[in-house]
Amino acid sequence: MPNSPQTAAAPGSMYGVPGITQRFEQPDTTQDSVTALSSSAFVPWNNVFPLQKTDVIHWWELAVTWTNVYTLGTEVVALSPYAPYNLFQNFSLQMQGQYKPLDVLSGFDAALFQMIRPMRGSAQMATQPIMGTNAPPTTGYANAATPQANLVATPNMSVATTPVTWIFEVPGCLWFDQYWDLAEDGTVLAAPISAYVSPQYMGGGERIVTPRSQFSAFSTSYDLGPQGITTSGTVTAFTSSVLIDIRRVGVYASTNPAEMPPVFNWQYQRRARQVPIGAQSKIDMPITDYGQILCIFVRMFDPTTPPGSAISITNVSKAQILYGSNLPRFDETGSAGTVLNATPYAMQKRFFDQHGFLPPVGTLIWDLAVTDTGGYITNAKALNTLTNANVKVHIEFVAAPGAAAYASLGLESLVFVSNQ
Repeated sequence: MPNSPQTAAAPGSMYGVPGITQRFEQPDTTQDSVTALSSSAFVPWNNVFPLQKTDVIHWWELAVTWTNVYTLGTEVVALSPYAPYNLFQNFSLQMQGQYKPLDVLSGFDAALFQMIRPMRGSAQMATQPIMGTNAPPTTGYANAATPQANLVATPNMSVATTPVTWIFEVPGCLWFDQYWDLAEDGTVLAAPISAYVSPQYMGGGERIVTPRSQFSAFSTSYDLGPQGITTSGTVTAFTSSVLIDIRRVGVYASTNPAEMPPVFNWQYQRRARQVPIGAQSKIDMPITDYGQILCIFVRMFDPTTPPGSAISITNVSKAQILYGSNLPRFDETGSAGTVLNATPYAMQKRFFDQHGFLPPVGTLIWDLAVTDTGGYITNAKALNTLTNANVKVHIEFVAAPGAAAYASLGLESLVFVSNQ
């Protein structure tokens, strides 16, 4: 009996198989990149090289060391609630000829995305060393000299702390415990699988991919820099700088498509844009990103009285995620009375149940990607703006914020990209 013809393995079918998929974590092209900061103006990050054009990348890590050295004359400054992350301004990564996996005005929004969706580990675990809220846990050590020093992030910083360290993650993709592959019209194409969605094939098309950012000035408000001026005056000396190393995490490329990650028509993206909300008691924020919305946050700030302040979520009387003919996906409508009748508590409890920590000040968060049981990541509950029209965030305030107030509307999503 003649041998049956052999069928080639389907693309992606052998990805992740032990001994076939070869993983790596290694330095990228930019190492020891030092930028001198300014006391009065934003400074561009110019001494960064294009990212290495080989292999398949899951994410990049930016190890940041901020040396904050200055002498005050008559000026008085205080620490921003967004410090140190808003040292980065206009922070993005543009994939050549494509979309931006990360695109935020403030580095704090990049840190907030990272809190919600770290590239590995649970958000609760990742919050401590990456966001710097605490040193890594030391409980369980009988001897206080046993734990290592925290080299990842600077905990409990003050306005005088230097140096300050942390790590920004710049995602190329996202791991889904349960991924439903959809067509552009929402049709389910296959049974759900576990998969990385949109890892970056860096060798394709001779890409020139470079992260971009500006670094804030010393003399800024709380939203535009890590330190805000509380009493105007002079700075007699200023020699601050920022040092950045970039690492890459991914897998080595193969000439066999079966050994490479599967390719879907969806690309992972984190984007935040500014929406004016000043002097309004009610505001609608249209969600204009086209794709599957995995998470939404609204970070509210009022710069009316320098150096400004986050708008307390207790000033919110109604917060809704609406779609179609104003159908609520989430409806956080409060009423006068006890604290538990206030609008924000439902949002806050849901997020705490999902992630194990409280959102930052002045921030509303709706995470649609975490399952109610098990805490798995899925797109099954995503709000698809390609199949649902009129998706928006509706907020009503107890008292209208100041005329210059704004919200940073953050969207984590899967954006449809047609494979040619």
